[in-house]
Amino acid sequence: MMEVHEAQLPQSGPDRGTSENAWTTVQIGGDVVYRGGGPVAHGLEVVGTPTAKGVLCRVRANTSAKCRGETDGNDLPQALWVFSADACGAYGFPDLTIIHAGRSSPFGEVALGSTRGDFEVRSGSGMLLRVSKG
Repeated sequence: MMEVHEAQLPQSGPDRGTSENAWTTVQIGGDVVYRGGGPVAHGLEVVGTPTAKGVLCRVRANTSAKCRGETDGNDLPQALWVFSADACGAYGFPDLTIIHAGRSSPFGEVALGSTRGDFEVRSGSGMLLRVSKG
């Protein structure tokens, strides 16, 4: 939940003179959002555009985390809310892993596991769920 909260705050801290529409924020996964007419950037590469309540980006593969980019030939910009174009995994949960992502049988079922036993996903946490044709 802290990562979701922090992704919605400006890097320099809110002040009374700067509108939310002009903040620079960092997405979960590291992309930087330059609101107020700027892009969404991954380093020096433009990967999307800000919206009033999130971002529109083309989903990118994250090979180090073994996550796919586009699926079903869909390379159109997608709404990613507070997530980077290549966000993948369980952010903010160091002992949590995605055991089953739902891409194989049982299709659509997501399973999480923890090396420390029981875990709690608190209110305010976020999940980016991508749906494909199958």
